[in-house]
Amino acid sequence: MNNDAFFTLLAPTSTTPVFCFCDHATNHVPSVYDNLGLGDADLNRHIGWDIGAEALTRQFCSIFGSAGLLAGFSRLLIDPNRDLESAALVSKTSDGTIIPANQNLTPQDRQARIHHFYEPYHHALETQLDMVQERFVDPLIISIHSFTPKPHQGSKRDIDIGILWKTDEDEAIRLRAEIERIHPYLVGLNEPYSALELNYTMDRHVIPRGLRHITFEVRQDLVDTAAKISKMAEHLSQALAHFIRT
Repeated sequence: MNNDAFFTLLAPTSTTPVFCFCDHATNHVPSVYDNLGLGDADLNRHIGWDIGAEALTRQFCSIFGSAGLLAGFSRLLIDPNRDLESAALVSKTSDGTIIPANQNLTPQDRQARIHHFYEPYHHALETQLDMVQERFVDPLIISIHSFTPKPHQGSKRDIDIGILWKTDEDEAIRLRAEIERIHPYLVGLNEPYSALELNYTMDRHVIPRGLRHITFEVRQDLVDTAAKISKMAEHLSQALAHFIRT
């Protein structure tokens, strides 16, 4: 993604009851914001986006023939996976890096980002989920994220894949076992983040509908090339096949 679209829709190509979305698909910042005062090197770090998550989402949609939604802006501009009251909605710093354009933001500037980026993405997700529920009786909703193996500020993460759960621990446990059966990944539950504390987009749109859902966190160095992404998508889609109710 390299334009100023608020989001990208991926059209379905089959009737498989799956829908995928990615909150942190890109590090794109519209030119009017002048990279938020950051250099390209910082925007290309994990603070700007979830490295590999967009391509992994596209691969899932291709494998399943499912619809998908990709956010079209960097989380440093405004984070769609945070609620409007969160201090991290527009972060002043991220993993020790000061975000110059986010300092001393006026209420009007903050509201402009909500209006032009945040709410259009959430509205699109709500619309897509309406369509999914019209098409399918029991769809599976998949959210894709990635995480850095070692933040600048924080401990090393030793897991390969995290499965975030909030309402169905048993299904998360079964999915972990299925992934580990297919490939010897180290899979954590509610790691490196816990959905009991942070999974705003799912909490806002998916859980209230009572839809089955999975949030993946994949270590970025396992999805930082096309070959690695294809391998990860193959393994995870094989594991998910047991959870898709056609």
